[in-house]
Amino acid sequence: MYSSLQHIIAAGRDISTDDLNQPDSQGAAMELQVRLCDLGLLDPTIDGDRTRPFGPVDKGDGKLGVNTRAALFEFCQLAGLPYVDRQLSLTLLQMVNAAQPEQFLPIHWEPRPEDSLQTRIAKCVLRYMRSKNYWIARSPRMRNIVYVEGMDARGTLNADRPNEWNDRRMVIRIADNGQPEMLANDQGTTEPGKFYSWHPTNPNGVARIAFGQYKAWVKGLHQGRWPALVQRERIKLHRDLNRDSRRSATDPIDIGKTFGVNQHSTSPNKVPDFVNSFSAGCFVGRRYAWHLSFLDIVQQDPRYLANQGYLFISTIIDGSDMMRFEAL
Repeated sequence: MYSSLQHIIAAGRDISTDDLNQPDSQGAAMELQVRLCDLGLLDPTIDGDRTRPFGPVDKGDGKLGVNTRAALFEFCQLAGLPYVDRQLSLTLLQMVNAAQPEQFLPIHWEPRPEDSLQTRIAKCVLRYMRSKNYWIARSPRMRNIVYVEGMDARGTLNADRPNEWNDRRMVIRIADNGQPEMLANDQGTTEPGKFYSWHPTNPNGVARIAFGQYKAWVKGLHQGRWPALVQRERIKLHRDLNRDSRRSATDPIDIGKTFGVNQHSTSPNKVPDFVNSFSAGCFVGRRYAWHLSFLDIVQQDPRYLANQGYLFISTIIDGSDMMRFEAL
């Protein structure tokens, strides 16, 4: 029925998302999703395998569901257009078709003399993400969850010793003026602690997530008790069979959605000195109060507000690799 966005626009009339969800309009639906994904408003499809790192592999599936409608709503908010759910006005389609990411939602990638240290760190992380072709949410209301291994709060690399709180949990947004803004830069770990490294629950070894970008976590409870982002989709793990606390080419690789690799914290009653049994491969924030703040920040994202079952994207970066190519 509608072979492309240009075909729809040339027809000169309003349509609905239901119209584009017809089998013979899948091409036009995909084209709309690609535009929204390129603008940083619609999450890409993310996948990987044993030899290929996880990251964006597609920009749409041709099905205009709740996530695409949330991206259309966000576009209308930013463009000053009225939005009626499931309705695609001619003006909306024309503007989406014409919008270019660096004009509609620009990002100031390079450091400026007036930038704060945290802004410089955020820009460094985003430039590295861009170099890896990772997807970046561009709306000022949307959040980018990023974990950086082996880095402190000031962007300085550390020895990344096992069992220590030497990684960063970051939340970055792009402000209205295009400036990256660090909403959270918390102390934590992306690596298993000493206890599970030596007493793994899996015979192939404790879990250590592979670097990459994943779309795998929903709001829930860690171990049925603690507020967290819990794993519900596929991720890639190294299994530390030789217990050397490293990722290596000889590690057994696991890919699956039921590992329980969650984004949680420690205890509301203490701030532990070492990771120990607080992580069996999860992303763990050291301070419980900061973890609750992290959850509050990411739950303000319009993608979550539109869909309580929204799968959060998180990117896991090797700090030493990033700093080989980037500078604050």
